[in-house]
Amino acid sequence: MNAQTNSRPYTAPKPVALASSADLEEFKSGLDNYKAGHWHEERWKTFRLRFGIYEQRQKGQYMVRIKVPGGRLNIAQARTIAKANTSHAGGSIHITTRQAIQLYFVELDSLYDLFEELDLGGVTTREASGGTFRNTTACALSGFCPNETTNAVEVADRLARSWLRHPLVQHMPRKIKTSVSGCDLDCGLTAIDDLGFIATTKNGNSGFRVVAGGGLGTHPRTAVDVFDFVSEHDLPAVQEAVARVHHRHSNRADKNRSRLKFLVDKFGAEKFAQLIRAEFEKIKSLPRRPWEKLTWRNNEITATPKRLLGPVNHSDGSVSLGIDVPLGILSSEQLNKILYLAETSNNGELILTREQNLIATGLSKISAKAFIAGTKRIGLDASGREHPLDDLVTCFGSSTCAIGITDANALASQILDVQAGFAGLPHLRIRISGCHNSCGHHHIADIGFHGVAKKIDGKPAPHYQLHLGGSAKQHGITGPYIPARQVAEVLRLLLGAFDERIDEGSNVRTWAEALGKDGIAMIIQPALEVSEREKSELLFDIHDDQPFAPPETSTGECAAGSTVAEHLSDLARVARENVGRAISIGNRVDAVAYAELAILLPARRLLVIAGENAGENKGGGKDEVLSAVKSIWSHDRVLLDGLQSALDAQLDFKHGAQANEIDAEIAQWQTLATSRVEAILQDVPGYITAGAAE
Repeated sequence: MNAQTNSRPYTAPKPVALASSADLEEFKSGLDNYKAGHWHEERWKTFRLRFGIYEQRQKGQYMVRIKVPGGRLNIAQARTIAKANTSHAGGSIHITTRQAIQLYFVELDSLYDLFEELDLGGVTTREASGGTFRNTTACALSGFCPNETTNAVEVADRLARSWLRHPLVQHMPRKIKTSVSGCDLDCGLTAIDDLGFIATTKNGNSGFRVVAGGGLGTHPRTAVDVFDFVSEHDLPAVQEAVARVHHRHSNRADKNRSRLKFLVDKFGAEKFAQLIRAEFEKIKSLPRRPWEKLTWRNNEITATPKRLLGPVNHSDGSVSLGIDVPLGILSSEQLNKILYLAETSNNGELILTREQNLIATGLSKISAKAFIAGTKRIGLDASGREHPLDDLVTCFGSSTCAIGITDANALASQILDVQAGFAGLPHLRIRISGCHNSCGHHHIADIGFHGVAKKIDGKPAPHYQLHLGGSAKQHGITGPYIPARQVAEVLRLLLGAFDERIDEGSNVRTWAEALGKDGIAMIIQPALEVSEREKSELLFDIHDDQPFAPPETSTGECAAGSTVAEHLSDLARVARENVGRAISIGNRVDAVAYAELAILLPARRLLVIAGENAGENKGGGKDEVLSAVKSIWSHDRVLLDGLQSALDAQLDFKHGAQANEIDAEIAQWQTLATSRVEAILQDVPGYITAGAAE
């Protein structure tokens, strides 16, 4: 047969919308299965995580995370969020350090109604958590920064849409956090994330430098260089290459060591980069979702961008306003009033920042003045007034988080409550996390604190460890452990000492290194001196009247294992799609290999569900897997006939048959295998396999 009769036209998918009614239908099906008792708790957990839902420390209450690529919200989307929070949640609106939004205290029976309202307003929670491509962050000044060569928010939006809902990225070994910077200054903080893209130029061409393998948490690591240059159209191929390497090499058995950064430890920086580059070369010519071309500029870096609070004047005469949102917390009423100000100022969108604030863009100088006055009336500040605590960031900690050790939000609130005592002190980057996971970015703070459990006189007590002089590329120096109720005074002493001793050109790190541990201990010692009566109070967290107790687990829900091996079905669907992708570029050899994989992976999943070791992702060869399936399901002729038909079609395809024939047989086999998995998982009467029987 000639090449024409051997191939099947491959139609690239259309661009995807962030919000989709199909998500709503899928979520309702999963929710109904859980509420009806067809799904056990662990299966519900892995399902809901892909929809941005975490169970809070308060049993039966859920936190819902909204995905906001690049932090960009239009007025209609923001109003939808405010309304949904009022109608279906019981807490405040929370801006996170990843430019997303979280809603709290949502009850199980309210989840669907919340999702429906968000979906109708063009807002999505899809893949805001779980083993997915998480919310893509970007420089908050994108679109009006004088240094940028392209708009990083636009890049974040395109990257988010490139793989949203795709089976390749629904159940990866762990999450991948992605960030984008619009110029070489790298204000997007790519060094702290799993995957980063930095706009650059090379030989007169515009494109991106790529870094990967960064992260914070218990094992902080700075991202390593992978590509010094790729074109914008190749960014989705880079994402795909990273996801494939992640699937192939990361540790699914130990979720605490399954982030990309652990592959850097395993292989070394250069071998890690080589694995991604090799995968990229293999798949970069395959068709994928379309990429809308970016707009590029020939700007040169003139200065470090201004701080993101208060008015910033732009060359086109417009003004952006950075609104100080204390601790990133807004009521629905406050957000609605901000939106009213925005609409009356002809402002079209808001940007969420990684510092948990808001930026209103596109204002005139006259409307900016009215906007500043309006924010003051609702308890916020857009004037740009500098004060020591204007860059204080925190997570919610144990107030809602199941793995939070300390109530980081209570500590931050306490610090703000006594801010008069900080008057005249330097304003530095202060970051607080309620545990080691660094959701509050304590590793990259001038002064950071993270919650730990220590003992006082043999009794558990809430403490924070001090971190000094951190940055995205150089994590802070660790200092002593401090009882939670003494941290505010310790912070005041540190700011005062830094203000007194700073030399021109100094920074917190050089200051801390010069002092050493003994010098730091001497500065904070007055805050740690307490009477016996006061010592007993240190057994309680801030604003808490109950004795401190550490959480039962230190493993977050997003590190939970997939209990029903969904990733094998995902990868089977990807392999089936890749048959067509390979054929479309004339690569029959790879197409044949993908066809075999598309048959083998559902068989592996059947064995995993039946408790057979041969089904493990990296265990058992083809013959062993197929033999085990035929033995265990010998009673199910329909299933085995489907398997044999797919194998026969794959052999015919290898010898020249058309792609549409193998595609139909693979689709039928995958459907059969999935139906048998569901029968086992839901314990359908009369369908018992040898591997599943008790």
